Amino acid sequence: MVIKSVNETLYGVRADRPSSKENKRVILQSGDTLNAIQNGNINIDGDTFELSDEVRKAMKEAFDKSMEENAKINEMNAAAHNMVAGEQQADAMKSAMEDQAKAIEIAGRIAKGGQVPPGDEAFLLENNPDMYKLAKLSAMHAQEHEKYKTALEEKETKEYDYEKGQDNTMHRVAVDIETDDTGAEIVGVSEVSVEKPMIE
Repeated sequence: MVIKSVNETLYGVRADRPSSKENKRVILQSGDTLNAIQNGNINIDGDTFELSDEVRKAMKEAFDKSMEENAKINEMNAAAHNMVAGEQQADAMKSAMEDQAKAIEIAGRIAKGGQVPPGDEAFLLENNPDMYKLAKLSAMHAQEHEKYKTALEEKETKEYDYEKGQDNTMHRVAVDIETDDTGAEIVGVSEVSVEKPMIE
């Protein structure tokens, strides 16, 4: 799979210059790969490479494989994200149920004529104003006047790691290029895994 650069004649080879080969790998963006497959040529670092049917086929196979792998990664990342979101939602529902249970407990204490800390009373008023009013009405007829400690506990703040389980790779097509004093040529095409660039 060797394709000479169409620009190789522009380099003006001198007979006294020793021949030395240099290899490099170029990772292509998806759009560049598609254009190369469709147009039959690609420009890399100022060199235009005319692609044979064999190279185009290899690029198409590598591109299809990279798209398949990216789809798998996206699916796994979505599942991991949804798992964390589900955990967060479950914790929020549990917290709401705990708050409701605390409100009922505080309302019962108030209804019996008990003295509750101001924070407990404020909590009940904020979370269930109707229950607060009923408890206060019932308290007017109550005989008991017990003094209670707070029914509220300090809540733990939980952080949710949406990066947990995320795969930060993506798949692309790579072109291996060999350069010497006569020009440049494509010597290989492959599908590769690369790290996603950080978005800030």
